[in-house]
Amino acid sequence: MAKISKECKKIIVKEISEKFDSADSLIVTNYKGLSAHDLDELRRELRGISGKYLVVKDSMAKKALDESRNSKISEFIEGEVGIAVDKKTDAVDISKVLVKFSKEHKSLKIRGGVMGGELISMDDIKRLATLPSREVLLGNLANVLNAPIQGLAGVLNAIICKFLYALNAVKDKKAAAPQAKPKEEDPAVEKTETIEPEKQEEKKEEL
Repeated sequence: MAKISKECKKIIVKEISEKFDSADSLIVTNYKGLSAHDLDELRRELRGISGKYLVVKDSMAKKALDESRNSKISEFIEGEVGIAVDKKTDAVDISKVLVKFSKEHKSLKIRGGVMGGELISMDDIKRLATLPSREVLLGNLANVLNAPIQGLAGVLNAIICKFLYALNAVKDKKAAAPQAKPKEEDPAVEKTETIEPEKQEEKKEEL
């Protein structure tokens, strides 16, 4: 029986380790004092941003972290711990949820975490919670980068419009101007006969 229990623990530790290893952001909390209803509410809020909340015994969590690339957070593992797991690289959304929840439920204590392989403190997590989400920041960056292009397009469009306006104005002006009539020949003026050089020579010989 003891052997079976030991094998089950190994399987559980391996599963937890895989979850820790696949995460880009992990935040460790102490949840002592939270009710089952509170924990379900926290899990539901984290699921809304594609996060998870794992309640793990500290001994099993440390064993799982020994085999994980995020083993640095072992120093935050103490007592009854719940670890928020997120696959996003910025940890802003998960920080927002945890900080907000900890303000509403004083029993939830944020210890620290890891983001992109680097340790982050409780204060770092609180600062992250004040930042706009990654999607908002990317949207703002896109607007900033797009603004000069839109401005250039507007200037080019204005130049083209002015050029077309000038062409149309010239065209309208020509259409409105009276057409000059061709001059009629004066019948009183006699036409001068042009004598070719050969005929001039013939007239000379006749003389």
